[in-house]
Amino acid sequence: MALHWLLPRIKGIPVLMYHRVWPGLHDGLTVTPEQLREHFTYLRDNGFRPLHLRDFMATAKGARPALASDLLLTFDDGYRNNLTHLYPLLQAFRWPATIFVITGTLDGSYPQAADELDRKMAPEEYRTLDPELVQLALHGHHHEDFKRLSAQQAAAVMRRSMEVFSVSGLPWHPVLAWPYGARPKDAAALAAMKKALATTGVEAAFRIGNKPERTPSRDLYEIKRIDVRGEDDVARLAIKLKKGKLKPF
Repeated sequence: MALHWLLPRIKGIPVLMYHRVWPGLHDGLTVTPEQLREHFTYLRDNGFRPLHLRDFMATAKGARPALASDLLLTFDDGYRNNLTHLYPLLQAFRWPATIFVITGTLDGSYPQAADELDRKMAPEEYRTLDPELVQLALHGHHHEDFKRLSAQQAAAVMRRSMEVFSVSGLPWHPVLAWPYGARPKDAAALAAMKKALATTGVEAAFRIGNKPERTPSRDLYEIKRIDVRGEDDVARLAIKLKKGKLKPF
């Protein structure tokens, strides 16, 4: 891992992507509560201060100057374990984070997982969250693979997602995290999809990318996030924050 420090530092705001938080489990989608506390402690001790989603978007659009301390915390899918294991940490650190919600979990149309590890939050559970600590945003209606959708289908998914959010009464932001990080590979199809999303009112979209996001963003529908996995101790996190992806060679 020492070779990674030979790479130049990548300028920009790190946008960290997490998923599940569960005791005793380290895998591609899961960190432990203790591990997450270690990550947060490292971030705090090294001068990082996570942004509210509205402040990150202002920076991405060029309306707010980026600071060296800027960071965005994001969690995908809306797992119930984010309520039980992430939220207490956000309260303790007084830090904001964004949860990208599969809106089918709000209207009951998305199948609920039988096991507790993959169980998603219900609307009444989201209502217990302080919106200044947890911002809610879009992650598809049924976690669709947008790579397999037409521009028109993608727009229909977004309209349905936003309708469900509006009916729920929950505060939310018109920002998408591409499910699976997937978008059309064809440039023309991708451009048409971004245009279609914009017509629905989706202001921006996050992919993976595994690099800090330079701001103002060159493309608001291609904002990069850094995938944080259960195998990432503090040393690996430190590299990802400054150098991006851990497999450059």
